[in-house]
Amino acid sequence: MSTAVSPSERSYIITGLAHPTHPTRLDGRGLHQSRPIFISYGDAPQASGSARVTLGGTEVLAGIRLEVSEQGESSRCRVEVDVTPQAYPTLAPSALTAMSTQLSSVVSDHFVPSIPSLPIVPQIKYFVPHLHLTLLSNSGNVLTTLILAARAAFHDLRVPKTKVISSGAADDVDEQKDLSGIKAAVRAGRSGGRGKGRGTSGVEWELDLEGDGTMPMPGRETLPVLVTLNLIPDSTTVFLDAGLQEETACPDRLHVFFDAGGKVCGMRMEGEAGLDVDRIRPLLKEAQGVSVELFASLSQIATS
Repeated sequence: MSTAVSPSERSYIITGLAHPTHPTRLDGRGLHQSRPIFISYGDAPQASGSARVTLGGTEVLAGIRLEVSEQGESSRCRVEVDVTPQAYPTLAPSALTAMSTQLSSVVSDHFVPSIPSLPIVPQIKYFVPHLHLTLLSNSGNVLTTLILAARAAFHDLRVPKTKVISSGAADDVDEQKDLSGIKAAVRAGRSGGRGKGRGTSGVEWELDLEGDGTMPMPGRETLPVLVTLNLIPDSTTVFLDAGLQEETACPDRLHVFFDAGGKVCGMRMEGEAGLDVDRIRPLLKEAQGVSVELFASLSQIATS
């Protein structure tokens, strides 16, 4: 949901954006110019991985905790998005809940499938990430900021090292208690000592405490990015990183998820406008070019 804009304001915004030779925006940016992206890591010390991302005035805090899956349970990452009243002061609690559910679904459908599994004992037991995203403030382009924050939190994630030590009979009660202790330590993002666990298959494992006992998540650099192309009414021109008033004036947008190789791994249309194949193809090519630049920028931020 966007901010209120009068008909005259809407006309002014669209006219400026659609100008054939000198397009203008309310904040003076070019059509393909994004607001600065700021990323900080480790903002939630008790999490296994966390980050805070600010895009303009839109701010998201992301945290990940790891739990141990039991045999037969899904190892797929679980997502929860929390839209705070500060982000949408005029929305009723029920509307905030509905928006949180919708955003959780989008992240789960288009971002989560790219997260690699984190096996403890392959095919038997896994670490399961629980991703929590909190939208603290909103000045437009919320979905892009959520994906940036999710990606940054996984970049910060430290996965406990484990090793299989035997595949004998079931453990005694004391070792089962140790397993509960390991789960608690993993939830807190740290391990307080040497622990053991056993799956229902009888395979025994323990934490590998070599070094700090953790490692980065494999494949974190290849997690997808989101490029949002905002469509200008009655124009073939698009623009990036819409502010709140621009989102209201131009409610149709194409969200495209790209992996590190430039391959589309998800696409979502928002608004009432329809796009035929002939229009989508050049838009995807344009979005792909933006994704390449975004991957390069995020890589620089991560290593700085």
